Amino acid sequence: MPIKIPANLPAHAVLSAEGVMVMDPSQADRQDIRPLRIALLNLMPLKIQTENQFARLIGATPLQIELTLLRMTSHQTKNTSSDHMEQFYKPFSAVR
Repeated sequence: MPIKIPANLPAHAVLSAEGVMVMDPSQADRQDIRPLRIALLNLMPLKIQTENQFARLIGATPLQIELTLLRMTSHQTKNTSSDHMEQFYKPFSAVR
């Protein structure tokens, strides 16, 4: 089954090219399947590479998975752009 991630997340293109089944939220909303929801608090310095690695692993499961990326509101990243963090990561308070 596919992993549900935003279509403009860099991992979407990487995983699609590798043959991993991915879908964007608009596609997933049309399906009558309840996904397994996973939140990832990515504390690694190279966040985009870590997103790719983690999504690749969970995308190999037969379940439909909805991946939510979490960020700490009190931490400023040094190696990942703030635009990427704002666009794809949510604070825990918004996901709780």
